[in-house]
Amino acid sequence: MSKVFHIGIPKSGTTTIQAILEKDERVALSRSTYFTTSSWWTTIEEPLQKNKVNIESNETIVTAGFGKVKLNEVFNRITTLHPDAKIIITIRQQDDAILSMFKYHIKHNFKGVKTLENWMYKTNLGMDYLSTCMYGDLAKLLLLYFKKKNIHFLFFEDLMTQPDLFYKEFYNILGLNYNPYIKNSPQNINTLTENQLYTLSKLNFLSLTKANSEQSFTFQKIRSFEQKVKFVMVKIFKFNCPVSFFKINKVGGYNSLKEDFIKSNKLLVDLGFVEENKLEAYNYIK
Repeated sequence: MSKVFHIGIPKSGTTTIQAILEKDERVALSRSTYFTTSSWWTTIEEPLQKNKVNIESNETIVTAGFGKVKLNEVFNRITTLHPDAKIIITIRQQDDAILSMFKYHIKHNFKGVKTLENWMYKTNLGMDYLSTCMYGDLAKLLLLYFKKKNIHFLFFEDLMTQPDLFYKEFYNILGLNYNPYIKNSPQNINTLTENQLYTLSKLNFLSLTKANSEQSFTFQKIRSFEQKVKFVMVKIFKFNCPVSFFKINKVGGYNSLKEDFIKSNKLLVDLGFVEENKLEAYNYIK
């Protein structure tokens, strides 16, 4: 019985997709950290459920972070136990993905989130996310461990604009018929405006409970209370957000970074994973 791994990337609709999968009785959904942490050495993997499609949906598989092994070792572990595993990667146009992740890190008060450039270039999570967004390079790494026919790249933009088409493709990979009645609309869980996020970024300078990574949250009770207070404050007090604060094309080195993204995206076409016209339509190679 083969297993399906839906590995992100982060900020590409993973939560929305998981909500669909949880409703489907034909699917056994898990979000374990077995393949990314020391659990590999200290425990055993949960057994697969019979007569169901077993899916590990975990966008942090492709990201580095606190207490996690490197990506090549994660893939080696997966293929050791599941040599015929199917891999699903949902990608998002890099400029949009980076801004979405930056806003998420402001909202959740991660260390180093001062400006977009500082977060991108001077924090571990920012630099890791830039690497994750080199989709062609990710494809080359996957090909070292998995069969090409079992590797699938899907577009976040399809999920947003053509959800039925997206889910039909997703469910076709699972070997199941897609039932449109279980469809969710993509959710934007960031309910703060850019002015409010900018104000929050300033309040975060005074914070006592910054997070180091997606798995390392400190002072949980204080952190939760502090966050609630700040969310109230940004609704009352407001700094006007500078026009350039959320403009990625104002970041130093942007043109060179963009060239690398375009080159990596075109590699997906060369490797036969996506159609070039889809990349053009969604501004991946412009």
